[in-house]
Amino acid sequence: MDVFKQLWKSLYSPKDIARFRFQGIGKTILFLFILILLSLIPTAIKVTQIGNSIFTQGQEIIQSKLPTFEVQDGALISSSNEPVKVNHSDFTVIVDDSGELQPENFRNQFNTVALLQNEVVVAGQQYPYSMFSSATFNSDDISSLLASLNGAKVIIFTLIFFVMYVFSSALMFLKVAIFAAIGLLFANLLEKKLTYRHSFRIAAYSVVLSTVFFMIVGIIGSTIPAANFVNWLVTSIMLHLAIKEIPSRKPRTNAS
Repeated sequence: MDVFKQLWKSLYSPKDIARFRFQGIGKTILFLFILILLSLIPTAIKVTQIGNSIFTQGQEIIQSKLPTFEVQDGALISSSNEPVKVNHSDFTVIVDDSGELQPENFRNQFNTVALLQNEVVVAGQQYPYSMFSSATFNSDDISSLLASLNGAKVIIFTLIFFVMYVFSSALMFLKVAIFAAIGLLFANLLEKKLTYRHSFRIAAYSVVLSTVFFMIVGIIGSTIPAANFVNWLVTSIMLHLAIKEIPSRKPRTNAS
């Protein structure tokens, strides 16, 4: 069965998900990488839209509408004593060095760029300042940088997408590893025979429904209350249903 047929089956068939536990680990890992790539489509679209607007209007906004700010030792320092919000036709920019606003506040706000105390949030994705550079930079530096890099947008977007993909891959594999452990607990409760390597494969396909659902939600531009809870709940249900499809342990017979 090819990867995309497996993706389709994983949306509705716990029985097929249970069968996938016997396939090679290489195919499972390839499947996860493809799933991660698909899940980033809404974010990639929004980042491109916001990025184009920032390159065309960002310099003016930084110079005339935002407070001066500086990033030093991985932390934001702003000249304003309170959060500053600038609404643009295509995007919103927020500057807040107080710690009052947290990345979670912008999880599903794909048209927002938020410069927070210790990280920048772009299109719902969080990036610590420390990952960019250990050097100090300020609003004037960013304004000059936007002007000089306008012609290199394609390269910049490609780099951003690569970083997003690496971070998303790390989070997805961590999530699958955690659910693989949860799968062993389900197997024990349901009296099913299951090893961790088989549980990992089942978990990899159990995340499909929630991942595709939130990808569609992102494309539509909607938000889901308690999104993380819903995400993990749906995955847990699919994992549980898939493990139920595994044959039960054979009862031991006493030797006569």
